[in-house]
Formats: sequence, structure tokens, C-alpha cells
Amino acid sequence: MADIINEKTTANIDNDWFVDKINEFLTAMSDEEITMRIIYSFELVENLKKEDRDIEDLKNAIRLYSLSLDECLDELERMAKEKRKKKEFDNIIKSLRLYNVEQMVLLSSDYGVPQNRERVVFIGSRNDQEPIKEIPATVRKEEKVTVYEAISDLDFIGNGEVRTSYAPTKPHAEWDGLIRSRKVDGEISKGRDAKTFAEWSREGRLSHRFTFDREPFYVKSMEDLTGKINLKTAELFNHQTSAQNDKVQQRLKIIAEYGGYTDECKGKLKTLGLESNKRNYFVLKADGQSPTVVTMPDDFIHYSSHRAMTVREMARLQSFDDSFVFQGKRQTGGDKRKSEIPQYTLVGNAVPPLMSRAIGNEILKNIV
Repeated sequence: MADIINEKTTANIDNDWFVDKINEFLTAMSDEEITMRIIYSFELVENLKKEDRDIEDLKNAIRLYSLSLDECLDELERMAKEKRKKKEFDNIIKSLRLYNVEQMVLLSSDYGVPQNRERVVFIGSRNDQEPIKEIPATVRKEEKVTVYEAISDLDFIGNGEVRTSYAPTKPHAEWDGLIRSRKVDGEISKGRDAKTFAEWSREGRLSHRFTFDREPFYVKSMEDLTGKINLKTAELFNHQTSAQNDKVQQRLKIIAEYGGYTDECKGKLKTLGLESNKRNYFVLKADGQSPTVVTMPDDFIHYSSHRAMTVREMARLQSFDDSFVFQGKRQTGGDKRKSEIPQYTLVGNAVPPLMSRAIGNEILKNIV
């Protein structure tokens, strides 16, 4: 069955004329459908109706066949409640489980990440350990890292440019006061070890733990690492903007002026002949956090330059150090996404490193 499902995906059968029939077949052959038909068949046999208790037990056993382990335990728990054996059931499960698993929802901006991104996290602890039920925030609400702190030092790039070294940026009096010195985890500090978010990103947050034997480098493919290695070295990687025509640039500027892709904004764009088929545009707020970083760069509009974001800027919003080089094509579309993972997707699908750091540190504190 798994092979058939994989073949359906590989062959892109969802766009085929026969997709409904294929789906009907997969449903008919599923474990759930087969067990349901077997159970229903018992009800059609008159002689079995006299054996109500035994048949009901058999039906319950058959129902368990198509369930996962956790689903089986849920079903057994339900039966235990019916039999008023819940306490005994809990004691048995406690003796069987090697781990206790806690579930929590974490907000990345609580951990020094300039992004409001929620992630569901499961942490398992051995039975002889105290369960980890929370990951304490590393920054208070009023000291969360802003978008301006994260990417303002990268705003020296123009339309259709590739920049491989840092350069000065123009000041923004209304936002420059947002830049503050912080500890590596985002906590505001005036200590000697404190740096701005941009400085941490440029110099690296792991330099105190590891010694690097070379500067970051880039290769186009794994083959470049064999034989004579042709390395591309630079001070700054993944900082490139798309060459947008005048129409696109004007559209983004108007959306930014309206503060978002509102109905009023759409009306203005239509009047000017600048309407777009895109459903979403989000103008980043310099003095706040970004929404969840996505895999499509043109969903975000830069707070002052009125353009799409570069891979490096998106990576900063995820809290990646600049030394982390994203390889492959910047972006791809259509069927190519099945075989190629573009840089924007690599960034957007990642767990923010600073949030991962907070999780790892909390686990280390609890390891016995």
C-alpha cells in the first residue's frame, strides 16, 4: 500500500483524470476500511447475535488492528474507564513506559528571535527523571528583538544586486534607538560580553565553543568537494535581490505606503493597473517582530526599501549566523520543487537556531 501511495505522489497522479478512482481504491484497501467491513459482517450472521459479549470483545480486538500504538492505548483506556479499571490501567502504563512525553507550544520571539513563530515541541524524559514541562523565555516581552535590529545593517543592497561584503547603511532616526546590546540569547545587557544582534550574527554565536579552521565557503554541488576543489569565498553570502521591473517596484511601494495589502490598497493598485494575482503581501514593521518566515520571499516587503527580502535577511529573522551558507538555487517553482530545495525553502522550513539553543540548554540542565 505504501508503495502505491509513493507511486501516486511520484507520478503526480493528483492532476490525472483517474485520481478519483485511485483514491477510491486506496480507501477500499486501507486497514480502517477492511476492519470496518469485517466488523459489519458479524452483524449479518444471525447465529452470532446470541453471543453478544464474546462478539463485542472480538470486534474490539479487530478494531485495534488498524490503530497505532498510541491509538491502541487510547482505546484500551476507554475500555478501562467503562470497566472502572482506570487506576489499574494507569499503573500498568506507567510501568511499561520508558519515557514521559510533554507537549508545549513555544513562541520563537521569547528566545531572542526577531520573529513571532509558534512551534509545537515534544520533549521525552526517562521515567527516573523529572519531566521538562516548559522552556523558560530568555527575553522579557519588552526586550524582544525587533526586525530593525536584525536586518538594518544589511540595507545597503539595491534592485537586482548581489553583495558579497558588508557596507555602511543610511541612518533612520526614528528606529536607530531600537538597537541595543544583548547577551547571546537576546537578553539586554551592558556587560562586556554584550553585542548587538547584528554583531552576534556577523561574528557568530558559537565562536566561544568552537574553533573554525577556515572561513565559510560555498560550492554549487557535492561534486565540487571531490578532486580539485573550487571554493567560492566571500565575506557575505546569500545577499541577493531579484531584478524587479518598474511596475513591481511601484506596486510594492504602494502596498508599503498603505501599510499592508488591504482592500483599499488593492483598489488603488487596480486603478493604476498594478494589481497582482498574489493573495498575500506583508509589510515588515521595523519596530516589531516579523510573522512566521515563509518559503516565498516576495510575501514580505522590506520596511523601508520597499522590496522583497534576500535569503540572508530572511535567515537573520530566523536567527541564523551569517556564517551559515545556504546552498542550491535561490528559488524554484512548479515540479522542480520535488527534486530541488531552494535557499528560501531551507530558511523558511528551519527551526530558529536561538529557540533550538534554549531548548537544548534546558535539556542539558535536566540530564542526570
